[in-house]
Order: sequence, then C-alpha cells, then structure tokens
Amino acid sequence: MLLAPPPGSHVIDACAAPGNKTSHLAALLKNQGKIFAFDLDAKRLASMATLLARAGVSCCQLAEEDFLAVSPSDQRYRQVQYILLDPSCSGSGMLTRQLEESGTGVPSKERLRALAGFQQRALCHALTFPSLQRLVYSTCSICQEENEDVVQEALQQSSGTFRLVPVLPSWPHRGLNIFPGAEHCLRASPETTLTGGFFIAVLERVEVPSSVSQAKVSAPELRSSPSPAPKRKRRRRNAAAAAASSTLPCTKQEGN
Repeated sequence: MLLAPPPGSHVIDACAAPGNKTSHLAALLKNQGKIFAFDLDAKRLASMATLLARAGVSCCQLAEEDFLAVSPSDQRYRQVQYILLDPSCSGSGMLTRQLEESGTGVPSKERLRALAGFQQRALCHALTFPSLQRLVYSTCSICQEENEDVVQEALQQSSGTFRLVPVLPSWPHRGLNIFPGAEHCLRASPETTLTGGFFIAVLERVEVPSSVSQAKVSAPELRSSPSPAPKRKRRRRNAAAAAASSTLPCTKQEGN
C-alpha cells in the first residue's frame, strides 16, 4: 500500500516468495503493467506460481535469480520506477515463530551482522536502478541493525539522490531517533501497536528543481558563445591592419 504503484507501472519485488506481497501488488496495479519477481528458492517459487495463478495474476514474471545479480542497466528494467524490498531478516518481530521454534528470540550479534550486510547490499543495489522513483524497504525485525542502521547507510551512499518520505503521520510508533529523518520510518511491536514486530521505510528520488537544471544547460551555452564586444574589437583591429598594410612598402615584392 505504501509503495502505491499506479496501474500500468513496472515494479520489482526483489525478494518475492511466497508471493503474498506480489499478489497484493498485482491487485494495486489492477493486473496492468509488469511485476518482476525474484527469489532464489525454487520450491517457494513453485508454490508462488500456483498462488498467483489461483489469484488470476497475469502481469508477473517470476525469476529464480539472486536480486543482487540483476543488472540495473538491463533494458528489461529500464522502466522500473517502483521496488519492494522485503529481504531475509532475523524475524525477531515474529511472535509466532518464537513460540513455535525454540532459540529464535534475540538473534546473535554474528547473525545480525551477516543479515544486515546482505540487507544493506540489497538496498544499495536497488537504489541504482536508473528509473527508480519510489522504494519500500521492510523487515519483520525489531533490531536496529537490520532497520534504521541499514537505511542510514544506504542514504549516505546515495549521496542525496534519495530521501525518506514521511508516511502515515498518525501511526504511533516511529523509527528510532538515531539520525535526522529516522522518525519518518514506521515501527510496529506487541508493546506499542499490539501487533507483530515490523519496520518500514519509504524512500523517494529527490527531484532536481527545474531552475537548477536550466542553469546547468544554460551555463555551457554562455561559456561557448562569444560576446559581441570581442567581435567588434576584432573587426576594428582587422580594418586598422588593412589600412596600415596599404601604406607600407611591400619589401618582399621588391626583393623578388
């Protein structure tokens, strides 16, 4: 819902299986446009294909491929303006998993570092798609290392090309205040929202003001166009030289 791609858009679901998010995207698109869905798990992709077929989704292309290996310069993705990135995470916000699987409470520091490294690479990679306008990054984790830290690093690496978008202003639980703008992120937890733990950040490309673009275009033209004054000066110098040459002896001709 927060990605909000209009019908006809080209969208990437970077870590797609088992397909619930993808089918929701197709519904938002009204089955118009194109969804490129990537996942490395062949078994989960097969289940996803069944789910999408049952839902009547016809605008989706499934690929058993690592999103990190997908080239942003590939012509197939030149119109992609929206990306949903919900990568593998610790699942530290999933209460049902903690109840069903022993030892799945607080993840170890080593596991968090490994997951955060992958998440950061995936987010930075997604931001390099040339036509990208809007991206949603989400996890079912409550750990800062997988959430605010990943977003902060990606924003720093994008060098001002993308910014966090303030969304759902009435939502009570915001991002941890560890960098300016982190409050635009959304959090959920059993304690504050009576839900499972979750994190969402919405990033948008920063638009360059038209006046700045026009200045960049005009500047080279101004530099390359000679001013009228030097032309007039050159004409006067040429005329003076011609007059002077008509009054001077032609020594070379006399020598010949």
